[in-house]
Amino acid sequence: MAEMLQLLNGYHDNHHRCQLFINPNHENPPRTFRLRTVKTPWSIENRFLEHLEAYGLLHFANIAARRGSFTADPSLLTSLVDRWRPETHTFHFRCGELAPTLKDVSMITALPIRGVPVVHPRVSPNWPADVSARLRLEMPISDRSGPPRGVPHSWLRINFEILSTHADPETTKRHLFAYLLWLFGVMFPNSHGDVVLPGLIYFAAKIVDEPLPQNPPYSFGSALLSHTYRGLCDATQKTAFTSKAPLLCVSYEFLQLWSWEYLPVGRPQIVEPATPYNYGEGVVTMSTRWMLGRKKWSTKIAKNCYPIYHDQFELLNDSLITWNPWTEAHIDMVFGSQHMPVECVRDSAFWMTRCNLLYLWFVEPYNPDRVMRQFGLYQDIPPPVPRCIDEETHK
Repeated sequence: MAEMLQLLNGYHDNHHRCQLFINPNHENPPRTFRLRTVKTPWSIENRFLEHLEAYGLLHFANIAARRGSFTADPSLLTSLVDRWRPETHTFHFRCGELAPTLKDVSMITALPIRGVPVVHPRVSPNWPADVSARLRLEMPISDRSGPPRGVPHSWLRINFEILSTHADPETTKRHLFAYLLWLFGVMFPNSHGDVVLPGLIYFAAKIVDEPLPQNPPYSFGSALLSHTYRGLCDATQKTAFTSKAPLLCVSYEFLQLWSWEYLPVGRPQIVEPATPYNYGEGVVTMSTRWMLGRKKWSTKIAKNCYPIYHDQFELLNDSLITWNPWTEAHIDMVFGSQHMPVECVRDSAFWMTRCNLLYLWFVEPYNPDRVMRQFGLYQDIPPPVPRCIDEETHK
């Protein structure tokens, strides 16, 4: 019999959060991650809709604008991190593996996958002055020593959320530029504070300055998935006991909506479903039912439920997982007699590609052949050996 390949990476495994449960420290039990969520939403200005739709950002903007209908669950997201393995880029359960895929990105966010990677050219060292000149407002001085780490998130909303109905085109462009930076900060949270990374300034400027394209030119969908994979990989290694809880940097909306579709743990009950007639204008995706439906959580797990979620994941069996939530029956339940928006399926040819996912300086392997059941296909056991990259590239 052929020898089984060793999948575990010694460094990743020795420093993985799972060691906190294998060798528990009862004086310092594992804590939930901190989430860098945006506390105050920014309503979408009607004059921005054309640009957001042309670049495939409209539905994610709708998710970000409906903050009151979505509450991030740190206990659920932390429990997912405990199951994530950087070696395979999948969540490991007793009954198999699951992972967010490009298909999930399309169905939940409708972000474009086809297009140029979200990888910026070299960032100018004078970017703070460039941003101030474009917005005609001086950026605030950072309290930290050294150069600023990014554009302050709250500063953008406070100064540019209100756009006068009499604003001229140049003023509208300035407000659109500020809004796009804010939206990218929601989509790609980072560990540098309440800021938008300088590398994303380039893409906001291109969207504002260039003519509207016929098709979305940038692969924001693959960037979101790359960012999510990197955030999960980094989080698995955060085991130190400090005064502050560790920080999780992923797209909280996407990952939590993904979990609700596949897994029963932490999933709220929709007590008053939204019908297609309630969806309103804009791009509608499979996540709309979670965002607009009235939800109810069990009172016993309303907060501080990390240990409960962890134990439930430990006991999860095959029959409780929704291995493929994107079936025709499921789609009909959400959309009824209406057609699924083309934005959800326009890039289906790329869903099972085997390539690296790029976002700024992140390079993340994509292994859909380890989670074939999520595509309604047969899964080989054992799954194929995952594609990997060298650790230096992955840092």
